[in-house]
Amino acid sequence: MEKILLSISAGIGDALMAQPLLNEIQNNFPQSHIHVLCSAATQHVFRSHPGIQKIWAMDISSIKKYLGLVGKIRKEKFDLYIGAIPSNTYSQLLLPVLAGIPVRIKHHSPHKFPRNLDVLYHALTPIGEGVHRLECNLELLHFLKVNHWSKPSPKFHISDVALAKMKTKIAHDRKKLVIGFHPGCNPAAAFKRWPPERYAALADYLYTTYDATVFIVGGKDEADDVRKIMEQAQHKPLNFAGQCTLEETAALIAQAHFFVSNDSGIMHLSTAVGTPVFAIFGPKDERHIGPYGEKHTVIRNGRDVNQVTLEQVVQTLTTSKFGLKPFIKS
Repeated sequence: MEKILLSISAGIGDALMAQPLLNEIQNNFPQSHIHVLCSAATQHVFRSHPGIQKIWAMDISSIKKYLGLVGKIRKEKFDLYIGAIPSNTYSQLLLPVLAGIPVRIKHHSPHKFPRNLDVLYHALTPIGEGVHRLECNLELLHFLKVNHWSKPSPKFHISDVALAKMKTKIAHDRKKLVIGFHPGCNPAAAFKRWPPERYAALADYLYTTYDATVFIVGGKDEADDVRKIMEQAQHKPLNFAGQCTLEETAALIAQAHFFVSNDSGIMHLSTAVGTPVFAIFGPKDERHIGPYGEKHTVIRNGRDVNQVTLEQVVQTLTTSKFGLKPFIKS
């Protein structure tokens, strides 16, 4: 296979959960030219990823732009198209067909026709019940006759420049506890958001009990929740929401001892920079899309994120060796 197009066209979390698949394709087919098709929002996940020949940002704001992209991809004469989860929109599903890519693989669609276009693909693999999305993506390797791979671990590449820049934003003694918060998530999934007043109360608890430095990250569309936290917290966290690039956000999170987050793409970013994350979950299945790895913890109370209490979060943080336990004086 000379040229491969890997489609990862959803959110930041989806992109990071597909990254180990990209790594294994690169490891097993070092002579192949690998291109990544992604959304405008996720292209920054791959900007510093080594070995990618080209990044294509999908623009579906108009039929003209979409067909223009199809035409450009057709000219590349790709040999293989791989659709990582979730490859489920018409624009994604039809693109490799319209672009004339001869071999197309992805996962089975759970939908029925007309949303199900599996008939247009040459190889399909099921999405396992309770199997993490990262591992489901790796199952696509079987169609490439790759049956063994290294233990997967998402990695977000941070430049030395970004690390140096963001270290000046949190000047601290490493012995002092530093904790990051992400109180937001996709605007279309507000049901995933733990109430901002509880984040404010948690920030106050961490400051008064542990003299912790707490900072907040997030996007501009999360400004309302962040504003509520800043108004209600007696001890104001450092607020970086809406002020940083994705790489700068990653560089901030990398400085934290641990990270408290809703179910979001930034939650996955924390795992990708190696910072333990405590993820507050509501209705979604953490077995499938939770933070990946042994040092990360999901906090839930049924399927409603509002049922997770401040006391439950504090108790979880206090008893975890990846949380507050190392900072509790005996």
